[in-house]
Amino acid sequence: MTKKILVENINDSLKNCKELEQGNILFFEKIPFEFPQDEIQFLLQQRQSGSKSRKNIACKPQIDKLTNHIAANEEEAKQMHAILKAYSSRVTQFLQTLLSPYSSKWKLDYASFRPYQEMGRKLRTRARNDLLHVDSFPTRPMHGGRILRFFTNINPKEPRKWITSEPFQDLIKKYGGKPGLPFPHGVDYSFQGRMLHKTKEWLKSIGFKIPMRSPYDRFMLNMHNYLKENEAFQKGCPKSHWEFPPNSCWAVFTDQVSHAAISGQYALEQTIFIPRDALLYPEESPVSILERITGKCMVSV
Repeated sequence: MTKKILVENINDSLKNCKELEQGNILFFEKIPFEFPQDEIQFLLQQRQSGSKSRKNIACKPQIDKLTNHIAANEEEAKQMHAILKAYSSRVTQFLQTLLSPYSSKWKLDYASFRPYQEMGRKLRTRARNDLLHVDSFPTRPMHGGRILRFFTNINPKEPRKWITSEPFQDLIKKYGGKPGLPFPHGVDYSFQGRMLHKTKEWLKSIGFKIPMRSPYDRFMLNMHNYLKENEAFQKGCPKSHWEFPPNSCWAVFTDQVSHAAISGQYALEQTIFIPRDALLYPEESPVSILERITGKCMVSV
Protein backbone atom coordinates (compact mmCIF):
# COMPACT_ATOMS: atom_id res chain seq x y z
CA MET A 1 0.00 0.00 0.00
CA THR A 2 0.98 3.62 -0.48
CA LYS A 3 3.16 5.38 2.09
CA LYS A 4 3.54 9.12 2.71
CA ILE A 5 7.26 9.87 2.72
CA LEU A 6 8.48 13.06 4.39
CA VAL A 7 11.24 14.41 2.13
CA GLU A 8 14.33 15.23 4.16
CA ASN A 9 16.87 15.75 1.38
CA ILE A 10 15.73 17.25 -1.91
CA ASN A 11 19.15 16.54 -3.42
CA ASP A 12 18.83 12.78 -3.00
CA SER A 13 17.07 12.57 -6.34
CA LEU A 14 17.61 8.85 -6.90
CA LYS A 15 15.91 8.03 -3.61
CA ASN A 16 13.10 10.49 -4.33
CA CYS A 17 12.46 8.98 -7.77
CA LYS A 18 12.59 5.46 -6.32
CA GLU A 19 9.94 6.29 -3.71
CA LEU A 20 7.63 7.68 -6.38
CA GLU A 21 8.08 4.68 -8.67
CA GLN A 22 7.32 2.37 -5.75
CA GLY A 23 3.93 4.04 -5.49
CA ASN A 24 4.57 6.32 -2.53
CA ILE A 25 3.69 9.98 -1.94
CA LEU A 26 6.50 12.50 -1.44
CA PHE A 27 5.39 14.97 1.24
CA PHE A 28 6.61 18.46 2.21
CA GLU A 29 5.38 20.03 5.44
CA LYS A 30 5.94 23.53 4.06
CA ILE A 31 5.94 24.90 0.52
CA PRO A 32 9.56 24.24 -0.54
CA PHE A 33 9.90 27.20 -2.91
CA GLU A 34 9.03 30.87 -3.02
CA PHE A 35 5.32 31.61 -3.14
CA PRO A 36 4.60 35.31 -2.40
CA GLN A 37 1.76 35.89 0.05
CA ASP A 38 0.11 38.46 -2.20
CA GLU A 39 -0.26 35.81 -4.91
CA ILE A 40 -1.79 33.36 -2.44
CA GLN A 41 -4.22 36.02 -1.21
CA PHE A 42 -5.29 36.80 -4.76
CA LEU A 43 -6.07 33.11 -5.34
CA LEU A 44 -7.98 32.79 -2.07
CA GLN A 45 -10.16 35.75 -3.03
CA GLN A 46 -11.27 34.18 -6.30
CA ARG A 47 -14.97 33.37 -6.26
CA GLN A 48 -15.87 31.43 -9.36
CA SER A 49 -19.44 32.13 -10.44
CA GLY A 50 -21.55 29.66 -12.33
CA SER A 51 -21.93 25.92 -11.85
CA LYS A 52 -19.56 23.94 -9.65
CA SER A 53 -19.48 21.40 -12.47
CA ARG A 54 -17.00 23.66 -14.26
CA LYS A 55 -13.49 22.33 -14.58
CA ASN A 56 -10.50 23.65 -12.68
CA ILE A 57 -8.79 26.83 -13.84
CA ALA A 58 -5.92 25.67 -16.04
CA CYS A 59 -2.80 27.27 -17.48
CA LYS A 60 -1.72 25.45 -20.65
CA PRO A 61 1.98 26.07 -21.30
CA GLN A 62 2.02 24.72 -24.87
CA ILE A 63 -0.33 27.46 -26.04
CA ASP A 64 0.26 29.93 -23.19
CA LYS A 65 -3.46 30.09 -22.48
CA LEU A 66 -5.67 30.27 -19.37
CA THR A 67 -8.94 28.34 -19.46
CA ASN A 68 -12.09 28.11 -17.29
CA HIS A 69 -11.43 31.32 -15.38
CA ILE A 70 -14.40 33.64 -14.90
CA ALA A 71 -12.68 36.99 -14.39
CA ALA A 72 -14.32 40.21 -13.26
CA ASN A 73 -12.18 42.16 -15.71
CA GLU A 74 -9.21 41.84 -18.06
CA GLU A 75 -6.69 42.86 -15.37
CA GLU A 76 -7.85 40.08 -13.08
CA ALA A 77 -7.57 37.56 -15.91
CA LYS A 78 -4.02 38.69 -16.64
CA GLN A 79 -3.07 38.41 -12.97
CA MET A 80 -4.47 34.88 -12.68
CA HIS A 81 -2.57 33.86 -15.80
CA ALA A 82 0.68 35.35 -14.49
CA ILE A 83 0.34 33.68 -11.07
CA LEU A 84 -0.28 30.22 -12.53
CA LYS A 85 2.64 30.63 -14.93
CA ALA A 86 4.88 31.67 -12.04
CA TYR A 87 3.68 28.72 -9.93
CA SER A 88 4.42 26.36 -12.81
CA SER A 89 7.89 27.80 -13.26
CA ARG A 90 8.76 27.54 -9.56
CA VAL A 91 7.49 23.97 -9.26
CA THR A 92 9.37 22.92 -12.38
CA GLN A 93 12.59 24.49 -11.15
CA PHE A 94 12.21 22.78 -7.77
CA LEU A 95 11.51 19.40 -9.36
CA GLN A 96 14.63 19.70 -11.51
CA THR A 97 16.58 19.23 -8.27
CA LEU A 98 14.19 16.88 -6.48
CA LEU A 99 13.78 14.54 -9.45
CA SER A 100 16.76 15.33 -11.64
CA PRO A 101 16.90 11.94 -13.47
CA TYR A 102 13.59 12.81 -15.14
CA SER A 103 14.19 16.44 -16.03
CA SER A 104 16.00 16.08 -19.37
CA LYS A 105 13.15 14.11 -20.92
CA TRP A 106 9.96 15.19 -19.17
CA LYS A 107 7.17 17.21 -20.79
CA LEU A 108 5.48 20.03 -18.94
CA ASP A 109 1.69 19.77 -18.88
CA TYR A 110 -1.04 21.90 -17.29
CA ALA A 111 -0.81 23.89 -14.08
CA SER A 112 -4.22 24.23 -12.43
CA PHE A 113 -6.00 25.97 -9.58
CA ARG A 114 -8.88 24.23 -7.79
CA PRO A 115 -11.03 26.86 -6.05
CA TYR A 116 -14.02 24.63 -5.32
CA GLN A 117 -14.67 22.57 -2.20
CA GLU A 118 -14.35 18.91 -3.20
CA MET A 119 -16.80 17.62 -0.59
CA GLY A 120 -20.34 17.61 -1.97
CA ARG A 121 -19.33 18.84 -5.40
CA LYS A 122 -21.95 17.92 -7.98
CA LEU A 123 -20.20 16.25 -10.89
CA ARG A 124 -21.01 13.41 -13.24
CA THR A 125 -19.59 10.08 -12.04
CA ARG A 126 -16.59 9.94 -14.37
CA ALA A 127 -15.57 13.51 -13.46
CA ARG A 128 -15.84 13.13 -9.69
CA ASN A 129 -12.61 13.63 -7.74
CA ASP A 130 -13.95 11.95 -4.60
CA LEU A 131 -14.13 8.47 -6.19
CA LEU A 132 -11.02 6.29 -6.22
CA HIS A 133 -9.36 6.11 -9.63
CA VAL A 134 -6.10 6.04 -11.53
CA ASP A 135 -5.50 9.01 -13.82
CA SER A 136 -5.85 8.98 -17.58
CA PHE A 137 -6.42 12.01 -19.81
CA PRO A 138 -8.91 11.57 -22.68
CA THR A 139 -7.40 14.35 -24.81
CA ARG A 140 -3.70 13.96 -23.91
CA PRO A 141 -2.58 10.37 -24.59
CA MET A 142 0.52 9.20 -22.73
CA HIS A 143 1.79 6.44 -25.05
CA GLY A 144 3.31 4.60 -22.12
CA GLY A 145 4.57 7.69 -20.28
CA ARG A 146 3.80 8.43 -16.63
CA ILE A 147 1.59 11.09 -15.03
CA LEU A 148 3.46 12.88 -12.25
CA ARG A 149 1.46 15.45 -10.27
CA PHE A 150 2.69 17.97 -7.72
CA PHE A 151 0.06 19.51 -5.40
CA THR A 152 0.06 22.55 -3.10
CA ASN A 153 -2.61 23.26 -0.48
CA ILE A 154 -2.87 27.04 -0.02
CA ASN A 155 -6.00 26.85 2.16
CA PRO A 156 -5.00 28.77 5.33
CA LYS A 157 -7.23 26.69 7.64
CA GLU A 158 -8.32 23.37 6.17
CA PRO A 159 -6.32 20.30 5.17
CA ARG A 160 -6.90 18.61 1.86
CA LYS A 161 -8.07 15.07 2.56
CA TRP A 162 -7.32 12.11 0.33
CA ILE A 163 -7.87 8.40 0.36
CA THR A 164 -5.71 5.91 -1.55
CA SER A 165 -6.22 2.24 -2.24
CA GLU A 166 -4.35 -0.51 -4.05
CA PRO A 167 -1.77 0.39 -6.72
CA PHE A 168 -2.10 -0.33 -10.43
CA GLN A 169 -0.15 -3.59 -10.29
CA ASP A 170 -2.62 -5.05 -7.78
CA LEU A 171 -5.74 -3.62 -9.39
CA ILE A 172 -4.94 -5.02 -12.81
CA LYS A 173 -4.52 -8.51 -11.34
CA LYS A 174 -7.94 -8.26 -9.69
CA TYR A 175 -9.96 -6.57 -12.41
CA GLY A 176 -7.98 -6.76 -15.66
CA GLY A 177 -9.58 -9.02 -18.27
CA LYS A 178 -12.93 -9.10 -16.49
CA PRO A 179 -16.21 -7.83 -17.99
CA GLY A 180 -15.99 -4.07 -18.17
CA LEU A 181 -12.19 -4.00 -18.24
CA PRO A 182 -11.00 -6.27 -21.08
CA PHE A 183 -7.33 -6.38 -21.96
CA PRO A 184 -6.46 -4.53 -25.17
CA HIS A 185 -5.32 -6.39 -28.29
CA GLY A 186 -2.08 -4.45 -28.61
CA VAL A 187 -0.79 -2.33 -31.47
CA ASP A 188 -2.37 -3.19 -34.82
CA TYR A 189 0.52 -3.55 -37.29
CA SER A 190 -1.71 -4.77 -40.12
CA PHE A 191 -1.90 -2.74 -43.34
CA GLN A 192 -5.39 -1.55 -42.38
CA GLY A 193 -4.24 -0.61 -38.87
CA ARG A 194 -1.24 1.33 -40.16
CA MET A 195 -3.34 3.19 -42.72
CA LEU A 196 -5.89 4.12 -40.06
CA HIS A 197 -3.09 5.46 -37.86
CA LYS A 198 -1.63 7.52 -40.72
CA THR A 199 -5.07 8.91 -41.58
CA LYS A 200 -5.56 10.05 -37.99
CA GLU A 201 -2.10 11.65 -38.01
CA TRP A 202 -2.95 13.54 -41.20
CA LEU A 203 -6.30 14.74 -39.85
CA LYS A 204 -4.59 15.89 -36.67
CA SER A 205 -1.93 17.76 -38.68
CA ILE A 206 -4.57 19.83 -40.50
CA GLY A 207 -6.32 20.88 -37.34
CA PHE A 208 -8.79 18.17 -36.37
CA LYS A 209 -8.82 17.44 -32.64
CA ILE A 210 -8.17 13.71 -32.76
CA PRO A 211 -6.47 12.13 -29.72
CA MET A 212 -3.92 9.59 -30.98
CA ARG A 213 -4.57 6.97 -28.31
CA SER A 214 -2.40 3.88 -28.08
CA PRO A 215 -3.87 0.57 -26.84
CA TYR A 216 -2.32 1.48 -23.48
CA ASP A 217 -4.15 4.83 -23.39
CA ARG A 218 -7.46 3.23 -24.28
CA PHE A 219 -7.03 0.67 -21.50
CA MET A 220 -6.07 3.29 -18.91
CA LEU A 221 -9.04 5.50 -19.79
CA ASN A 222 -11.31 2.48 -19.53
CA MET A 223 -9.74 1.58 -16.17
CA HIS A 224 -10.26 5.13 -14.87
CA ASN A 225 -13.95 4.92 -15.73
CA TYR A 226 -14.36 1.31 -14.58
CA LEU A 227 -13.01 2.02 -11.09
CA LYS A 228 -15.19 5.10 -10.60
CA GLU A 229 -18.30 3.25 -11.71
CA ASN A 230 -17.57 0.08 -9.71
CA GLU A 231 -19.58 0.51 -6.50
CA ALA A 232 -18.26 -2.74 -5.00
CA PHE A 233 -14.69 -1.51 -5.41
CA GLN A 234 -15.44 1.96 -4.07
CA LYS A 235 -17.13 0.57 -0.95
CA GLY A 236 -15.10 -2.56 -0.24
CA CYS A 237 -11.51 -1.86 -1.25
CA PRO A 238 -8.83 -1.28 1.39
CA LYS A 239 -8.34 2.42 2.07
CA SER A 240 -5.65 4.63 3.55
CA HIS A 241 -6.62 8.13 4.72
CA TRP A 242 -4.29 11.11 4.35
CA GLU A 243 -4.39 14.76 5.36
CA PHE A 244 -2.29 17.43 3.66
CA PRO A 245 -2.24 20.46 5.98
CA PRO A 246 -2.32 24.11 4.96
CA ASN A 247 0.83 25.21 3.11
CA SER A 248 1.98 21.65 2.49
CA CYS A 249 2.90 20.01 -0.83
CA TRP A 250 2.98 16.47 -2.15
CA ALA A 251 3.92 14.59 -5.34
CA VAL A 252 2.71 11.24 -6.65
CA PHE A 253 2.39 9.17 -9.82
CA THR A 254 -1.39 9.32 -10.15
CA ASP A 255 -1.53 6.73 -12.95
CA GLN A 256 -0.16 4.17 -10.48
CA VAL A 257 -1.69 5.13 -7.13
CA SER A 258 -5.48 4.83 -6.95
CA HIS A 259 -6.58 8.00 -5.18
CA ALA A 260 -9.49 10.31 -4.41
CA ALA A 261 -9.77 13.86 -3.04
CA ILE A 262 -12.66 13.70 -0.56
CA SER A 263 -12.48 17.24 0.82
CA GLY A 264 -10.49 20.44 0.55
CA GLN A 265 -10.56 23.78 -1.24
CA TYR A 266 -7.92 26.04 -2.79
CA ALA A 267 -5.24 23.72 -4.10
CA LEU A 268 -2.81 24.12 -6.99
CA GLU A 269 -1.35 21.36 -9.10
CA GLN A 270 1.32 20.91 -11.75
CA THR A 271 1.28 17.91 -14.06
CA ILE A 272 4.42 16.61 -15.74
CA PHE A 273 4.65 13.70 -18.20
CA ILE A 274 7.58 11.33 -17.65
CA PRO A 275 8.47 9.06 -20.61
CA ARG A 276 9.15 5.40 -19.93
CA ASP A 277 12.84 5.65 -20.88
CA ALA A 278 13.43 8.32 -18.20
CA LEU A 279 12.31 6.07 -15.32
CA LEU A 280 14.68 4.31 -12.93
CA TYR A 281 12.56 1.17 -13.08
CA PRO A 282 10.71 1.24 -16.42
CA GLU A 283 9.83 -2.43 -16.03
CA GLU A 284 7.58 -1.50 -13.08
CA SER A 285 5.61 1.17 -14.97
CA PRO A 286 1.94 0.49 -15.73
CA VAL A 287 2.56 0.05 -19.47
CA SER A 288 5.30 -2.51 -18.87
CA ILE A 289 3.11 -4.42 -16.41
CA LEU A 290 0.26 -4.46 -18.93
CA GLU A 291 2.59 -5.66 -21.70
CA ARG A 292 3.94 -8.49 -19.54
CA ILE A 293 0.44 -9.66 -18.63
CA THR A 294 -0.89 -9.58 -22.20
CA GLY A 295 2.32 -10.44 -24.05
CA LYS A 296 1.52 -7.66 -26.51
CA CYS A 297 3.01 -4.30 -27.44
CA MET A 298 0.82 -1.48 -26.15
CA VAL A 299 2.61 1.50 -27.73
CA SER A 300 3.68 2.09 -31.32
CA VAL A 301 7.45 2.27 -31.63
